[in-house]
This record gives sequence, C-alpha cells and structure tokens, in this order.
Amino acid sequence: MAVDTSPKPNGLKVALDTIVAPKEAFESIRVAPTWGWAFLIVLILFGLGGYLLTPANVHALTADWPNVVAQSPALSGMSADQQQAQLQVATKFSAFAWIAVIIFVPIYVVVASVLYLVFDRIGHGDGSFGKYWAAATNVSIIAGLGYLLTAVIAMIRGADSFNKPMDVITAMPSLMLLAPGAGPKVAAILGSVTPFSLWAIVLGATALRTVGRVSQIPAWLGAVAAFLVPVLIGAAFAR
Repeated sequence: MAVDTSPKPNGLKVALDTIVAPKEAFESIRVAPTWGWAFLIVLILFGLGGYLLTPANVHALTADWPNVVAQSPALSGMSADQQQAQLQVATKFSAFAWIAVIIFVPIYVVVASVLYLVFDRIGHGDGSFGKYWAAATNVSIIAGLGYLLTAVIAMIRGADSFNKPMDVITAMPSLMLLAPGAGPKVAAILGSVTPFSLWAIVLGATALRTVGRVSQIPAWLGAVAAFLVPVLIGAAFAR
C-alpha cells in the first residue's frame, strides 16, 4: 500500500502567504487544504475589532435612540422609564456583540464556500467543499484586517463622533464617499465596498482559478457573489 510521505503545508505560512503570496497559498490549499491557523486569526481579528469598536457602537446607539423610539410603535407606547430600560438592555447587548464572531464567522465561511463551489461547477472546475472552505477561511483574513482597521479609525476619531450605527459601519473609506446622503440600505451596500473588500474579491477569484482551475469569468463571478450575498443580507436589515 502506498503511503503519502509528502510534507503537509504549514497552516500559519499558508495564512500569511494569502496576504503576500496568494497564488502560492492557494496552490498549497489545492494539494492539502489547511485552515486552522487562518480560522484562529480571523476570529482574533474580528473579535478584537469588535471589542475596540464597542465604545463607538454604544455611543452611536445611545445618540440615535430617540430616532429608534420614534420609528418603533412598541417603544413609542412605553413610558420614559421603560424606554430607558430598553436602551440599557440594547447597550449591554451591543457591548458584548463582539463575542458573536464565534457564530458569524463560520456562517460566512460556509456561505462563501458554497458559492465558490457553485461557480466551480459552472466554470467546470475540480474543487471540493473542503478546499473552498480552506480558501474562504484564508481569504477572510483580509476582511478581518479591514474590520480591525475600521476599529482603529473609530478610536482615532473618538466614540463621540458617531451618532448613529451606520456611522460606525461606514467609518472605513468606501464608496459611501460618493453618496453621503444615501439611504440606510444603499449606504450599507456602498459602505461595504472598501479597499479591503476589493482585495478579498481579487483573492476569491484567485482562489477559484488556482484551487479549482475554474475559468476566468465564473471565478470572478463567484468571488463577487461571495462578497455581495452577505452584504445584501446585511443591507436588508439596515435602517
């Protein structure tokens, strides 16, 4: 019986190569999918970013609370004390929302992996869910870096400069600069188009081309879909 003696790729190196040498990283994933280090890095980046954004999120929620009350018949019918109690609950939830990365990161990676696989089949690729799970996890490092930088920007600006939740979401320079007066749903979409999201799209297309040998157009469509589907879901809840 033949024994596979080929060296296994170093997961930390693959994660770092995703940033500095993506084609090499995805060639490694094609041979032997590795994602453990990348998953840990993504959790740390999003968790730390979310924690550092907490003061800005809490201030934005508090400053915007009168608008929230005015738009909610249930809250409008409460007494001032009851409304204040609801605000305290909401701010406590916001203060610990960063812990939810443990749930949302795997969900996103599953969605991206499935979309990669769909476009792999469209583009006559030979990838698998496991390989695309590894690729999507490593690509998510870029999104994590962008989220952490958003937190740094918020800290530099100061929490009191954010007067509604959308201000926090769009703190990173994005296409929102072209439409500052856009409604919340459009703002959520435009605010998601940042240098880091564009970087992630390029890496997604590279992953499809390298991991699954997918033809060019389906590879790019798959990468855009992996970015756009979660964005549209999030925008549906923007207010």
